[in-house]
Amino acid sequence: MPVENSIDLRQLGIAAITFDLDDTLWPCAPVIAAAEQVYFEWICNTFPAVKMNHSLTDVIALRRELVESEPALKNDVTEMRYRATKNLLAPHGATEDDIQQAMSICLEERQKVTFFDDVMSSLQLLSFHYRLGSITNGNADLNAIGVAHLFDIELAATMQLPAKPAADMFLQACDALGTQPERVLHVGDHPVNDVAAARDAGFRTAWISRYDESYPEDAEPADINITDLNALVKLAPPIQ
Repeated sequence: MPVENSIDLRQLGIAAITFDLDDTLWPCAPVIAAAEQVYFEWICNTFPAVKMNHSLTDVIALRRELVESEPALKNDVTEMRYRATKNLLAPHGATEDDIQQAMSICLEERQKVTFFDDVMSSLQLLSFHYRLGSITNGNADLNAIGVAHLFDIELAATMQLPAKPAADMFLQACDALGTQPERVLHVGDHPVNDVAAARDAGFRTAWISRYDESYPEDAEPADINITDLNALVKLAPPIQ
C-alpha cells in the first residue's frame, strides 16, 4: 500500500532523492517540438534539397526506423539523433562539421525548458536536507539549463549506461551519492521506467502525476503519490 502522504520522510530513512526530468520537473512535449522545428528549419535552410524530399514528420519517421533497426540506440537519444542526422545529410554532401552544427542547434534548443511552477523553490528547500540527483533517459543538461548547482549528481542514459527501466543508472546513483538504495527516494512520472524500475533497484518511490493521470490498476503502487513537489517538501523536516 502507498505510504500515507502525511508521513515524515525521516520515518522512511531517506538520505537522498533522485528525480526523473522530463514531465517530472518540466513539460517535455513543448520543448522537444520546439527543438525539432528549429533543427529542421536549419537543415532545410542549409540543405534545401532535404525540404524537397522530406517533411519534419518524415525525418522523425526515419529516426524511428533507425531505432527499430538498431534497438540499442534507444539507450542514447543523442547518438540516435546524430546517426539519423548523418544518414539524412550525408547524401547531400554534408560534412562532419555540418552534422555537428545541426546537433548543436537542436541540443541548445532542447535545454530551453519551462519548469513547473513548484520546481525551483521545492528543489532549493529539499536540497537543505537531502543529496539530490537526476536520472534521465533523455539528454537534458542541468548545467545548460542552469540548475546543476542544486544537484549532487546527474546521470543520463548512454550506449554504455542503459536507459531506464534497466537498473544500471539507479545503482550508479547510489554509488555516486554514497548511500544504500533503500535510503534513496526516486521521484518520477512513469509507472514503469521510474516507479517499477526504481523499486526493483531497491529504492523507495514517489509517483508524480503532473497531468491528472490515473495510476495503472494492475501495477504495484509507489510508496508516495504526489501531484507536485510542494507535497514532497511537506513530508520533509522543517528547515530550522
